[in-house]
Amino acid sequence: MNSVPPPATLPTNASALPVNDLAAAYQPRRVWAAQISIIWNLLFAAAFIASHAAWWMYERLAACRLPHAALGPIYVAIFFIVYLILNYPLELYFGYLEERQFGLAKQGIRAWTRDWLIGSLHHGLQFLIGSSLLLLIQSLAQRSWVLWTALLLAGLLLLSSYFAASLLPRGLFHWERADAALQRRLEQLAGMSLPPIVIFNAAQLRDYSGGLVGLGNRQVLLISRSTLTAASDEMVRFVLLHEMGHRRHHHVMLATLSAWAWLVLGLCMGNLVMQRFSPQSMGLPPAIAWMALCLSVWMALGEPILAYLGRRLEYQADRFFLRSGGTLETMRAALSELADRNLARTEELRRRQNIFHPLPSVWNRLHAATIFEARLSKG
Repeated sequence: MNSVPPPATLPTNASALPVNDLAAAYQPRRVWAAQISIIWNLLFAAAFIASHAAWWMYERLAACRLPHAALGPIYVAIFFIVYLILNYPLELYFGYLEERQFGLAKQGIRAWTRDWLIGSLHHGLQFLIGSSLLLLIQSLAQRSWVLWTALLLAGLLLLSSYFAASLLPRGLFHWERADAALQRRLEQLAGMSLPPIVIFNAAQLRDYSGGLVGLGNRQVLLISRSTLTAASDEMVRFVLLHEMGHRRHHHVMLATLSAWAWLVLGLCMGNLVMQRFSPQSMGLPPAIAWMALCLSVWMALGEPILAYLGRRLEYQADRFFLRSGGTLETMRAALSELADRNLARTEELRRRQNIFHPLPSVWNRLHAATIFEARLSKG
C-alpha cells in the first residue's frame, strides 16, 4: 500500500529547503541598501530645493548669458554630475565592498569603478535627454504638459522595450548570439521553440542569470555564460521554461505598461506639488529638481506595490513550468541550485520581510507550486 499522501494533503513545508545562512545574512543587507539608496535620493533632491541651490545654480548659469536652448541641458548635466560624485561612496560601499565580503565581487576596485562609470554615464545620458524634453514640453504647453509627456513616455518606453536588445550598454558585458547548435540543444532541453538566445559574460560574473528583453519579433532570451557552463541541465531547463512562461503571459509588455502608468501618476503628483509650492519653476531648469524629488517620493511609495506585482508574475511563470511538464521535485532541485549560487533566501519570509522583495523567496515559490500541483492533480 502506498504510504505517500496524495498531493492535496502534502504539508505546506514538504518541499522546504535547508536555510542558507549566508543568504539569510546577505539578502537583508541588499534590501537595506536599496532603502538607504531611496532615502539618499530623497534627501539629495530635498536639500537641493530647500537650500535654494536649485534657483541659485539657475541664476548663475543665466548670468553667463548662455544660449537659452543650452541652459537646460547644462543645468541638468551639472545636477547629475554633482549627484554622481556624492553618490559614489554609497555605491562603493553597498555595490562593491559588501559584495567582496560575500565573495561576489571578484574584480578590483578600479575595474568596478570603470564599470560603474560606464553604467552611470549611460543612465546620465537618458536622464539628460528625458529632462531636456520635459522642460521643452513644459515651456510649450504649461497647462497640458502632463498629457503630452504621458504620450511621449508611452512611445519612448514601448520603443525602448522593443529595441532593448540593441540598447544594451556596451563595455560592461561581452555579448554574443548563440550559434545554431546551441540554440537547437537548448530548444530540445526545453521541449519547445525559443526566441533567439544571446549569451552575456563578464570577468566578475558568477551568478546564474538571464531573462527576456525586447518585444515582439525583437525579443531575445539573455543567458549568462556561467549558467550555460556551470548549471545542471535540470536547472537550465527550469530557467528556460520559466522565462517562456514570462513570454507566454506577455510579462515584458505588462511590466512596461505598469512602469508607464506609475510614472504618469508620479508626473501628475509632481505637477500638483509644483503648482502649489513653486509655480514659477514650470518650464525652467529648477523644475527638474522638483520633479526628481516628487518622482523619488512617488517611486518610494510605490515600491511595495511594484514588488507585489513582480512576485505575482514570478508565480505565474512558475505555474507555466509545471503545466509544461515540470514537476515539483525538479523545480525544488533547480531552485536549490539557483539559491546556492546566487545566495537567494530559502526560508519562509513573513509578510513584512517580503514587502520590498520583487522576487518571492524559494520557500514561498515552492509553497505556491505545491498548492498549484495539488490542483493540477485534481484535474
